[in-house]
Amino acid sequence: MERDGSEYTVAEDYNLSLYIGKPGQAMEVSEVAGLRLDEAFCEATSREHGTVYYVEYSSLHGLCVRPPSGGGGRRTGFS
Repeated sequence: MERDGSEYTVAEDYNLSLYIGKPGQAMEVSEVAGLRLDEAFCEATSREHGTVYYVEYSSLHGLCVRPPSGGGGRRTGFS
């Protein structure tokens, strides 16, 4: 991710997902291309449909950044 002030851009080969809601009932916003942080909310733009989500921080459950696949070899428990 690259930061420019209050904006973050996700590299093309990385995958960022936001989880909105309560634990156990969270909704995933996948393929996030960028985040912009505001005082009261964050703005997430999805690569998938170009959809923009405005999320209050109190509703933001978590986020996950996955590096590019491949090159890591096998891991225990995964084939």
